[in-house]
Amino acid sequence: MPRIVREDYYEGVTFLEYEEFEVKEPSFFVIGLPDAGLVGSISVGHMIRELKPREVGGIDIERLMPPIVLVKQGEPRPPLRLFLKDNILILSSEAPIPPSSIYPLSHAILEYTAKRRIDYIVSLTGVGSPSRIKNGQPRVFWSANGRRALEEVARLGIPAFDEGILIGPYAIILKEANRFLANNIVLLVESFPDLPDPEAAAEVIKVFSKLTGIGIDVSKLLEEAEMIRLKTKELMRHTARVMNQMGKSMEMQPSLLYT
Repeated sequence: MPRIVREDYYEGVTFLEYEEFEVKEPSFFVIGLPDAGLVGSISVGHMIRELKPREVGGIDIERLMPPIVLVKQGEPRPPLRLFLKDNILILSSEAPIPPSSIYPLSHAILEYTAKRRIDYIVSLTGVGSPSRIKNGQPRVFWSANGRRALEEVARLGIPAFDEGILIGPYAIILKEANRFLANNIVLLVESFPDLPDPEAAAEVIKVFSKLTGIGIDVSKLLEEAEMIRLKTKELMRHTARVMNQMGKSMEMQPSLLYT
């Protein structure tokens, strides 16, 4: 593992930093985890390829993650990795997050970003949609809390996630963000629930580019969509099993309360 210069420990979750770094302003902490359609993973994977950020750290979750280690150039790294490019700090995961890790990881992200004084937490995620195959171009929605976050999403020109249920780390961060005075934005895109969906990832990246003002070309992502589907089918299989444990099929379901 690279030399660790700093550790921040949050109740079983350790943020490891391999160098001293600052995140420029306005700062964004971008979360892309395996989920419906692998939208989060594919999105941040493409962003890392296009922006060429440097790897500055990782996250270790003691005893709650599968026994997985990433090996790069002979050195071990945790499966959750942190990349930095100017004002964007990216969290990427090589494995789905098991239900037992969701609460500690979500709270640790909120504490770490508060300590780092990150301006915006941005989650990129897919929401399994039964009409995905019929609609052609997938639609992107937003959910947010925090005054500045709400001001930012208002100018994106996309609809709010009007009514439904979110499940998983993004849901916990969205629910708890106000307690940390965090400006949190979730960008949700219609996706296939259990098939890798690079086209949906491309749509959410376009909206993220508009949000940050940073141009991210998605042409290679679309050109290589079939290859990506083949490369990520095993990760999708494991992710689908974890999503079933979390009850992800309930997402996009309307609330039972009508007001």
